[in-house]
Amino acid sequence: MTTAEKTTDTTRTTDTTRTTRATGTSRTTWASGSDDPTAWWSTDRVAGLAAERLEAEVVDLAGRLSAGTFELLVLVGELDARGLWARWGALSCAAWLADVCDVEVATARTQVRVARAMRDHPALHAAMADGDVSYAKARVLVPHLSTSNVDALLALALANPAGRLGAAIAAWSQRHEDPDDVARRQHHERCVSWRTGGDGMVTITVRVPPAVAGAMCAVIDAEVTRAGAPAGASLGQQRADALLHLLTHGGSQVDAEVVFHVRGDGTTLADGTPVSDHVVAGLLPEAFVSLLLVDAQRQPIDASPRRRTPTRRQRRVIDQTQHQCAHPGCSARTFLQYDHIQPYATGGPTVLANLQRLCGPHNRARNGPSVGD
Repeated sequence: MTTAEKTTDTTRTTDTTRTTRATGTSRTTWASGSDDPTAWWSTDRVAGLAAERLEAEVVDLAGRLSAGTFELLVLVGELDARGLWARWGALSCAAWLADVCDVEVATARTQVRVARAMRDHPALHAAMADGDVSYAKARVLVPHLSTSNVDALLALALANPAGRLGAAIAAWSQRHEDPDDVARRQHHERCVSWRTGGDGMVTITVRVPPAVAGAMCAVIDAEVTRAGAPAGASLGQQRADALLHLLTHGGSQVDAEVVFHVRGDGTTLADGTPVSDHVVAGLLPEAFVSLLLVDAQRQPIDASPRRRTPTRRQRRVIDQTQHQCAHPGCSARTFLQYDHIQPYATGGPTVLANLQRLCGPHNRARNGPSVGD
């Protein structure tokens, strides 16, 4: 048997999947004996899988998808380097890929960008080949990669999940790049765009520097808190209404506070978004500065426990240490309220150890409709 005719068999407990690759074509014979995978992937068969088997199937398929994506990117990179897309009449490699693979041009552009980076940075190619860096992480990494930082950013990719990688890269950039370069890049990349979806709704995307975004978000949330929300409106719907009102009626009457946390390991907005110290320095002449006092062990010093409401400093500490509702199973992170663990009415002191943050519904459920404790 020649290499081109090599057949591989994979046994799955009671079912067997056989894949034959010959002269560039692939053929799959399923357990039913037919060439139609309908029986294999029928909802009845999947519904009958044991939990462990279902988990194994998902993990196995995810691994094969990741490997297939890597192989696709290698091929796309070679096709792009040869310029074959121009020979076939396409305006760009991304345009050709979008047409052939039936994906959006924006998706194809990202794939081409990652494929080019894999050719430019062998370390990225190797990390993706080994499965250490997924495509989801690679597409976040690529816009920031250079020959001087590729090793450092790959280390960040290994240490952070895909959902947090962008913030980790931003924090790294604030520590290692020239502040003026960061400010120029962020100013250059500011953008507003919109597109119409299949349901007729319009999605608006805004890219602005973090300090500007912090001010925008604070004004929107301030409008949410002072406006009367319709019954049953979600937080996202309330924010949409608030933004529309601000744009059509002006936001000059809205007072909002933007909080920057300045610590030894960097400066961030309240939600953890990194901000350059250079930017904060420019805001200082018009800013209110609140100092957080700590003891010899760098623990915040509490205010008088006889106060019912937490002080500004106490609220800042709680905001930094408790990012979501303290009720078990609740992941709410916005419009949280301060609550005494031991109720104030029964002698609970207003100290950090006795304070937590709860979302409105859980605070009312715990303390009654007055929202007090």
